[in-house]
Amino acid sequence: MDSCRRGALWAPAQEIEQTGGQSPPLPFETPTLRSVPSVASLSRRVLIAFVLTVALSSLAVATEAPKKRVTLAQRIEAILRRTEARRGLWGIEVVRLSDGKVFFSRNADRLFLPASNMKLFTTAAAMEKLGVDFVFRTTVEAETAPDSSGRVADLFLIGRGDANLGNRVLPGQFPSAPQEPADAVLQRLADQAVAHGLHEVTGNLVADDSYFLFEPYSHGWDAEDLQWGYGAPVTALAFNDNALLLRVRPGAAAGATAEVRLEPFPDYYQLNNRVETSAAGTRKRIFVERAPGSRQLDVWGEIPVDAGEAQDSVSIDNPPQLMGELLRHALEARGVRVRGRVEVRHVTRIEAATTPDSFPKPSPRVVLAEHVSGPLAQEIKTINKFSQNLHVEMLLRTLGREVKNGGSLSAGLDVLKEFAAQVGIDPAEANFADGSGLSRHALVAPRAVIKLLKYMAASPRFGAYLDSLPVAGGDGTLAERFRGSPGRGRIRAKTGTMEHVNALAGYLELPSGERLAFSIMGNGYLLEPAEGAAVVDRIALAILQHFSGRRKTR
Repeated sequence: MDSCRRGALWAPAQEIEQTGGQSPPLPFETPTLRSVPSVASLSRRVLIAFVLTVALSSLAVATEAPKKRVTLAQRIEAILRRTEARRGLWGIEVVRLSDGKVFFSRNADRLFLPASNMKLFTTAAAMEKLGVDFVFRTTVEAETAPDSSGRVADLFLIGRGDANLGNRVLPGQFPSAPQEPADAVLQRLADQAVAHGLHEVTGNLVADDSYFLFEPYSHGWDAEDLQWGYGAPVTALAFNDNALLLRVRPGAAAGATAEVRLEPFPDYYQLNNRVETSAAGTRKRIFVERAPGSRQLDVWGEIPVDAGEAQDSVSIDNPPQLMGELLRHALEARGVRVRGRVEVRHVTRIEAATTPDSFPKPSPRVVLAEHVSGPLAQEIKTINKFSQNLHVEMLLRTLGREVKNGGSLSAGLDVLKEFAAQVGIDPAEANFADGSGLSRHALVAPRAVIKLLKYMAASPRFGAYLDSLPVAGGDGTLAERFRGSPGRGRIRAKTGTMEHVNALAGYLELPSGERLAFSIMGNGYLLEPAEGAAVVDRIALAILQHFSGRRKTR
């Protein structure tokens, strides 16, 4: 059943910070459920404690049976039984890439919520079906060239799935260090249009979002997701990750109203600020609430006077409308008069269901301005290293549009299913519901992940695929994990985190030069995300340490 979850849904109040003291770091993984703190909020103290725990647990395993080699299964069981992880279901598989030999398997054919491990499938399919050099085009068009007075009737801003129409420094997490204004791309489009002789728009400025079907949310997304940046609406015209940065700073003294600000557009929402500055050392508790479709953002709670800034991202309600308004302002700043209004053009589900050709090729128009993205390989690096939900959902729909001529969720999922069959994945081994893993309807077996990793390792595009994955202790969502451990630099893997779910899958380099593919999935336990991630990391290190002592595995 198709459930796009919009309209009557209400996003409950959500706490964005629960501890006092210093400000949290910027998120290094886009979470897949917001109802608990994400792995991205690990503090430096937790990370140091994790490394020490890994070292101590490794020593304990090594001393348990000094006269008999400890099996990998025993190592993993010892890790699981020390925490509440033992109450969950764990699926693990490890294979050698050179010959496909299975070194370890536990519940590998069982189905698990994959969380952001789902991105491994979507990005691989995009690389294989579109190619690593595929680019996205955003254009400004008119039915005719400007007349002798520089006039056109309607002006069209046409989106085709470019997720990077902001000031992101690619490939990188947003917000990057600002290099230019957030709307710089739209300003350059306005410059080009003026250079082509545009002086007046006698009709409307149309923000054309019809490259995708209008279904901004995927199957199984929770109502709580929709107000946050990680659950931003999926549109063909996307701007600034379809999100605004929310900053909360304490006031000058206890009892003062805290400073709450939205960037880069402070007035996009009517901000109702009821955050009070509390005494030093008290608990930081900040709540945010916005009903779907509402332009009022309520923020309340307490922030200690000695606390640093708290940050999070909130979704933009209508990204194509905002982009149209920004282009209009850019044109008017250059002396171009727009007489009509900004109009957003969608293809709705009922139109798609009742129109023979829902996505017809547009009639020939005159291109007055164009922005071309960087290559797809660059975008996939942003998706996988920083677990960017919006970008991969846009990529899934781009697959549907380019391969099936239908920029819908279902068309994208059809491409994904066909790709999975090409990989050799049995239909019973995976149920795809979205491109990001935010959906609670997605189910994947660890064995399916291994099949994908093996397939991509043999692909001509493997170099770009491997380069897109986070490096343990180095970058992306693994930048702060595995530091000070043998796994640093030897593990390249995609993380996955949501409520009661942790996953890690990718490639592991042994000192011998051999490369292993591995998939670790944990579901159904009452651990905080950081605790679940620590268990996953200890299992990954156990795999590495178990095979690292051999010159050549057999």
